Amino acid sequence: MSPPYYNRYPHLLEQEREAAREAGIVPVSIPSAAFDLLATAGVDMIFVVLTGGGLVAAPRQQRYRHISHAVLASGAPVLAAGEFAVEYDGTTMIVSALNDMSGHYQPGTSALEVAVAAFEGAGIGVRPDAITSYDWEAP
Repeated sequence: MSPPYYNRYPHLLEQEREAAREAGIVPVSIPSAAFDLLATAGVDMIFVVLTGGGLVAAPRQQRYRHISHAVLASGAPVLAAGEFAVEYDGTTMIVSALNDMSGHYQPGTSALEVAVAAFEGAGIGVRPDAITSYDWEAP
């Protein structure tokens, strides 16, 4: 199990929430009809796995504004955070790209296991070749 990761920039949360509101970005739960609309549109997304196990996503950017992972979690600790993309063939949805890239939380590689379990628990498979770990220690 992944330890909780904490928002490294809590002082920016209100500013980031306002930027998300201005861009019209609304976090959505997975699974949900709102998520299905984003996924079928082919939007690149970010996600967090909340400490209670909930999986939340939002578009990575909209109207040239990026959203932070902290907005998805309301600044609270998370078990995993990163970016992802899905493919949808009309009947089946699958995660085709998944990473642990989050500057606000900088999760460890164990967070990817948590993320895969969360997506699979929501009924969305993850291709094994889709998973990429970001090395926070690299220069």
